[in-house]
Amino acid sequence: MRDRILAALLTVAVFAVGFVSGRWSERHCPVPPPPAAFMGEFGGAKGPGPIGAPRGAPPVNRAQLADQIEKLRPEIESFRQRIMEIYAGFDRDIEPILSPEQREIYQKRFKALRGFGPPPEIAAGEKPLSDEQIDQLLQRPFRTLAYFVVIPMTMERMGKELKLDDVQREKVKDFLRVRREKFTELVDSVPPPSLLLSRLAPVAARLGEPAKAAPAPSH
Repeated sequence: MRDRILAALLTVAVFAVGFVSGRWSERHCPVPPPPAAFMGEFGGAKGPGPIGAPRGAPPVNRAQLADQIEKLRPEIESFRQRIMEIYAGFDRDIEPILSPEQREIYQKRFKALRGFGPPPEIAAGEKPLSDEQIDQLLQRPFRTLAYFVVIPMTMERMGKELKLDDVQREKVKDFLRVRREKFTELVDSVPPPSLLLSRLAPVAARLGEPAKAAPAPSH
């Protein structure tokens, strides 16, 4: 019962952080507002157009966004490095309790996909980012936030993919609690843009105007 109440409170906290960050963004930086259906990547409905973008939303001000990233790049990089240190500490805790088979799965499904930046399909591109891609990258930190903070959700995924036994589950819960404490301390100590812009910053050079759609063939 206690874990369920804690999970509910932490979920509310995640929503609150998203709302506060969105309000900060609207006033101080050219970041699209957070999606109406937060955490839609877990199955929520998405509206038409760019992910989470309201109907009739103005296009992203790419020049201002790029300028904001440049000004904050040292803070963003420091935030990213500290996130990776938290991940590394969790790795040192969990890997000794895993079997060789579990360790291999952990490497492929968790560590290998961890790079704190854009997903591979965006990182590998060369063309200017679309508004939809920008919106996606601005929302990805909230997914990271959820996995760090809401332990039952993370445990469900890790338990299923790693096939953890009961003893391992209890130990992993303890490791996740330690990780959550470190993460919340970090988030409390950094300005909201360092979190919001962390996934977009590595590909900021592609914030030029998006390519125009090809005109429809005339008949």
